Amino acid sequence: MRALAEFIMAGRLRAVLVVVFSYPLHILLGPFYLISPAVLGLVLLRHGLSEACLVLLWLILPLVILLNTTDVRGTMVWVSIFSLLVLLVGAIVLARTRDWPSALKVILGLSLICGAVMKSWLASDVTAMREVLNEMFSQFQQQNSALVFEFGDLFIAGLLSWLIAFTSMMALLLARWWQSLLYNPGGFGVEFHALRFNRLSASLLFAALMGCYLLGQEYVTWGSLLGLPLLLAGVALVHHTVAFAELGVRGLVIFYVALVILQGPLSSVLIGLGFLDSVMDFRSRLAARRSS
Repeated sequence: MRALAEFIMAGRLRAVLVVVFSYPLHILLGPFYLISPAVLGLVLLRHGLSEACLVLLWLILPLVILLNTTDVRGTMVWVSIFSLLVLLVGAIVLARTRDWPSALKVILGLSLICGAVMKSWLASDVTAMREVLNEMFSQFQQQNSALVFEFGDLFIAGLLSWLIAFTSMMALLLARWWQSLLYNPGGFGVEFHALRFNRLSASLLFAALMGCYLLGQEYVTWGSLLGLPLLLAGVALVHHTVAFAELGVRGLVIFYVALVILQGPLSSVLIGLGFLDSVMDFRSRLAARRSS
């Protein structure tokens, strides 16, 4: 990863080459492929908005062309476009404030807006995706009659918002890590370990999240979206605790293996930890224990 980051930072042409040659995988894996948006984030964090806009141009143009093709789902192309724009704004906020909670809240807010825009202005694309998912889900319903839920447009819009926010947040984390590797070794770890929301922000996020789950299945994806910042705060707390206890890389490997195996339950636990830490400040308690 360090070698790739060094190659990207060696010049504008090399950054564009990474973007261009990573496009086959970007198209194949959709917004989950993070290299291209992370390149955009790294260029902005290091060289500013003007240079980042040149990279963004090379990222956006092929996506705009794809919108006019018949063999590519327009919904996912729009998700990729919105993800890049949301990432750009989030990186600007992080570069100016050096405050992860602020950057994550901006990404969350813009992702919510993008989801609303897609539901209203791109309703045909959202409906097409809903029909595809319902057709796939009907096969599972035939095998298990207990599964009676049918996806609605509101559910799909929340899912798309979640994809935009997830891609933007993960790409920004990767970009900041690359920047730290090259110019500030160890700096990313310090920043990430300190990621914690204030009590008001965390309380509002947690209350809105719980409200979405209480409203029913159509709002579940919106609840998952609202839980993303708290989830990252919970992961940051785990990283801080592992470092505090001097468990090394092995402790993190065990954690991420467990996260893959127990993704649903453990994600809920991490969201809860992220919220409780904002209220009780576990990091300060750990520091006080060490000093006593």
